[in-house]
Amino acid sequence: MEKFETAVDVLKNNLADAIVELKVPRPRKAYILLKSERHRDAVSLLLKHVEESMLSTISGVDLGTEIELNYHMVCGGTVTLKNRVPREKPVTKTITDILPGANLYEREVFDLLGVVFEGHPNLERLLLPDGWPKGNYPLRRDWTPPLIQENDSGSEEDSQNNSEEDDVGSLVSVVVGPQHPVLHEPERFNFTVDGETVVDVKPRLGYVHRGIEKAAERMMYFQDVFLVERICGICNAAHTTVFCQAVEDIGNIETPPRALYLRTIVHELNRVHSHLLLLGVGGHLLGFEALFQHVWRDREPVMDIIEQITGNRLMSGFNTIGGVRRDINPNTVEKALKTVKAVRKRAVFYKNVFEEDATLRLRTEGVGVLSKEVALKLCVVGPVLRGSGVASDVRKDDPYAAYAEIPFNVPCYDECDTWARLMVRVDEVVESLNILDYAFNNLPGGRLRVRVQRKIPEGEAVSRVEAPRGELIHYVKSDGTAYPYRVKVRAPTLANLLAFPDAIRGGYIADIPSVMGSLDPCFSCTDRMAFVDTANGQKWRWSLDDVNSHKNRRVLL
Repeated sequence: MEKFETAVDVLKNNLADAIVELKVPRPRKAYILLKSERHRDAVSLLLKHVEESMLSTISGVDLGTEIELNYHMVCGGTVTLKNRVPREKPVTKTITDILPGANLYEREVFDLLGVVFEGHPNLERLLLPDGWPKGNYPLRRDWTPPLIQENDSGSEEDSQNNSEEDDVGSLVSVVVGPQHPVLHEPERFNFTVDGETVVDVKPRLGYVHRGIEKAAERMMYFQDVFLVERICGICNAAHTTVFCQAVEDIGNIETPPRALYLRTIVHELNRVHSHLLLLGVGGHLLGFEALFQHVWRDREPVMDIIEQITGNRLMSGFNTIGGVRRDINPNTVEKALKTVKAVRKRAVFYKNVFEEDATLRLRTEGVGVLSKEVALKLCVVGPVLRGSGVASDVRKDDPYAAYAEIPFNVPCYDECDTWARLMVRVDEVVESLNILDYAFNNLPGGRLRVRVQRKIPEGEAVSRVEAPRGELIHYVKSDGTAYPYRVKVRAPTLANLLAFPDAIRGGYIADIPSVMGSLDPCFSCTDRMAFVDTANGQKWRWSLDDVNSHKNRRVLL
């Protein structure tokens, strides 16, 4: 019996009195509405009886009189446990004592929907600024932006000053970010150090949060394809694939086989250039500049192939609901196969470098250790999870696009350190090139897409893909109109960020860049957009209508 069937049977046999409704509308997808406060029992049962089960995320949905909390558990497929709380006083019990990986997800729901999780160890803001008005929850359906502009810009500065006053004995607080040379995006980390040793670290998100989930509710499904693509430039194909799949599941839309293969091709090209980018950055963070330059040079042919197929080097605009937008011609296939062969040769060379270079191994082996047990408790994903000895990959565990037909291996290392996480990516480059080789040589004929109506039937769907950084999940709820009722996005970085304190704790300050780099964080996937007047320091935020205003655009220019 597969994990998914086992999970559903365990819940039906042990929680029959707590199940209000159970639906399995599609293979490996179950939605179970539970009686109030029985979610903890359900999560505990799955963790006990289903090996390597984890929590993907928690989706909060404002239903009017209630707020529905969807706990998306990964058990071969996805088992969504539903717990509803009153909207007026939304309080429920935390599951962080059962599954520590729920920490950031509960904080996110608390921050954006106002649900209080009793027993949570640190129920604080996650994304919104510290000076955000109390009682304003952006993801509630009746929320409107505050009319009064926010002038309180001292909260972040105060928190930094307070951290410096917390120095005790030999322990010193060191604030890194939000602007710092080692950070490619604005985030803040408060490190507690004892000499050269890192004792603890507290991350603070939210500096580039753009409110895309809220914006998605005000745009039609076809417009949202372009919106979600801009969550992350590097993972753009992953975001459009996972969103389109969710909408297609709700509407029972059958995507043509040729389109599924073309989605796979662009998806894997994204993975190759993302991994090569990270491996180059990894060399840069370790001071191995020659490796950085060589890897990035070999990334360019991959970008050229993406441009030939989609018309753009980065933002492909390739996927659409019901299929893909463009076809691929035989000449491009021939050039792509030559590029795959050349890049594979270089990837094998880089694997030898990572295996044999003494300095590189000295700086990465035994550094940033994240054990298998801790990785499962924290619910990390992607190369971070596979670098800790768990061979979990959505492409194998819950196949989508054309992956069920394409043979490939899932690289996995038991060393659980920075070196292992980098080596997973090196091996995955080779595996992705093999997938591309197979897909190009076995590309089926037929249509590129099917016609889809603007209005999508009422329903809900959970969609998962294996983005370059790990499992990417979109939850989409439809009310039967051309506009989604709710779009929830959980990018891999949010899942992996909770592991950073455990990985760096006890390490050296000099190891911070390499350990952080091995997680391959993308904070723009995770995070707020604000405006600051540099003349007087005034801060304010705009709604989507404000951003689209021609007058405001002229002011910015």
